[in-house]
Amino acid sequence: MKALHLNLASRPYRDYRPVYAVVVVTSLLMAFLMLNNIDTYYSYVRETKTTRSKIAQLDADAQSEQRRAEAADAQLKSADLTTLDSETKFINARLAERAFSWSEFLDRLERILPNDVRIKSVTPSFVKGGLVHLELACESKANGGMLATLDHLIADKRFINPFPHNESALPDGTTTFNIGVDYLPTVQRVVEK
Repeated sequence: MKALHLNLASRPYRDYRPVYAVVVVTSLLMAFLMLNNIDTYYSYVRETKTTRSKIAQLDADAQSEQRRAEAADAQLKSADLTTLDSETKFINARLAERAFSWSEFLDRLERILPNDVRIKSVTPSFVKGGLVHLELACESKANGGMLATLDHLIADKRFINPFPHNESALPDGTTTFNIGVDYLPTVQRVVEK
């Protein structure tokens, strides 16, 4: 069975006021939210302007430093490292030679040499580990001068590994001999070779 609708109006009655009210309220709410978004955007742009300029400046500085680093890398790659290494070792060896205390060495040598032995020449060479290798050319009035000198060198802790190279007797009764020994100075200067 069909439901009865009693509508006595000439036109059917439809009440659109609630729909219009919802549309108006929704439109006003959308307009308010849109204006709030626009205000938030302009506030963001205004408040971050200095920060964005600082970031841009930092990015530019970073790119500049990157270019400088690449230029330095290119310059380093083009450098002749073997020549630089040899020059550095040469300079370090010269510095070690200058730092060597001749007065300390000669005082110590004077104290340990026997009375009848004199030094004719000393040839130093600077080796790794701070040691100085010495070639001593000596002359002795007595026959046992070389052995006495070796004994005195062995007894001193600053002289390491003394080794005789040759000995010869001269017609006037003196003896000449050569000894190689490593000397450990008080102030060591390490040399790389």
